[in-house]
Amino acid sequence: MLGLITFPILTRIMSTEQYGIMGLVTTTMSLAVAFSKAGLSNGMIRFYQQFRDSEAQRTIFASTVLIRGLILSIITTGLYLVLFPFLNLYLGISQKFIFCFMIMSAYLFIRPINIIILNMLRVNDKTVFMNVLGVAGRIISIVLALTLFIYVVHNLYGYFIGIIISEFIVSIILFHWFFSNYRIKLNTVSKDLTVNLVKFGVPLLFTELAYLLLSYADRYMLVAWHGESTLGIYTVGYNLAMYLANLLTFALAYTVIPVYVEVYEQEGREKTEDFLNKCMHYLIIAVLPICFGYYAVANDLFIVLASEKYLRAATFSPIILVGTFIMDMNNVFNAGLYLKKKTTVILLIMLTAVVVNIILNLILLPRFGIMGAAVATLIACVVSSALTINLSFKHIFVRVRIQHIAYYLFLSVLMYWIVQQVNVSGHFANLLTKIIVGACVIVPGVVFKEKEILYFFKRTLSVFF
Repeated sequence: MLGLITFPILTRIMSTEQYGIMGLVTTTMSLAVAFSKAGLSNGMIRFYQQFRDSEAQRTIFASTVLIRGLILSIITTGLYLVLFPFLNLYLGISQKFIFCFMIMSAYLFIRPINIIILNMLRVNDKTVFMNVLGVAGRIISIVLALTLFIYVVHNLYGYFIGIIISEFIVSIILFHWFFSNYRIKLNTVSKDLTVNLVKFGVPLLFTELAYLLLSYADRYMLVAWHGESTLGIYTVGYNLAMYLANLLTFALAYTVIPVYVEVYEQEGREKTEDFLNKCMHYLIIAVLPICFGYYAVANDLFIVLASEKYLRAATFSPIILVGTFIMDMNNVFNAGLYLKKKTTVILLIMLTAVVVNIILNLILLPRFGIMGAAVATLIACVVSSALTINLSFKHIFVRVRIQHIAYYLFLSVLMYWIVQQVNVSGHFANLLTKIIVGACVIVPGVVFKEKEILYFFKRTLSVFF
């Protein structure tokens, strides 16, 4: 939500080149931070229970993860500073933007250590503190970054200085909590624990890296072939699609897995399939109208939120949205693989999708530019979900009824056609009218077919009236 709120601010105060570089720096940090963790922090939640019974054991665990994490962070930061100039020989980023990448090495140094302490909060059930700190840190980061960029530095690197300062403020709070609860002794650092954490976490690390590469590898090729301005337009179109998709699927990703694991352990395969069938049922109700509706209002939406200089993004952003939704449905599709602990298969599926995406970008990007990158992303996401369905449904079958899809496809196409007839003067008024008209088509269609939703509305209204 914070990303969506700040979106129209950033697109207006930054040039297309600056927005593209901002996105590329953020992407680079995501990849570098994931690499810096080396699987260490991924295994903390799994192994902490074995070390929480005594103060001596907790000291061993805390000392190991912090010291090893600090060493990994130093090594990764050093490698980043050495290797990025060589990477830029391919990317060809303008010299005026290089400093943005260089100063973010400070963020790369502290962020992995903060993640380790955040995971310590998780294993101690300090989720409220962790989430409050996360939201507060994000708000502080936005305020400082915008203030320094607009009023103090008047250059893009000022934006990143604000992010770095925010991360160090969060770090001070985290370290205060950490050292108030744990003792650190160098002689208690455990080699065996380090090996176990890394062995457990490395497959998860590669899966995370594969997902990030699938999402962002095209940006590096795009800036190399078409420059920072084109990258900026692509980043705007990609980001808005991601923000909207995450409003629906972010909660799904965090809730559906623990629920179906619990159902499977307590009630078996049949009840698990029933639960996942219902998840897919409601996902289709939401996803199809959103995709068609987004395509119908894209031009007005980008002018209102991002200004006319990014209008070109409206042509490809709906493709990104469809691909994102297809990819996010894997949270339901891969239940069979997850429940059978076939994480290696999940990793191989992701790696296959990454290879497909890179190959298609190499073919399409030079000729078709931004549209080629969007199509490559969509096809890679389809390949990922197709492989997941083929391999996972052998263990847990998720039923997708053709009649159900056909009904909401028809309803969505009808809504799209009606919305396209709307033409009100003023982009904001036109956008708002289209959204209202679209809702007036979709909502009655959903309520007419879904008796459970109708009952929910009646029950909710009865509370107020």
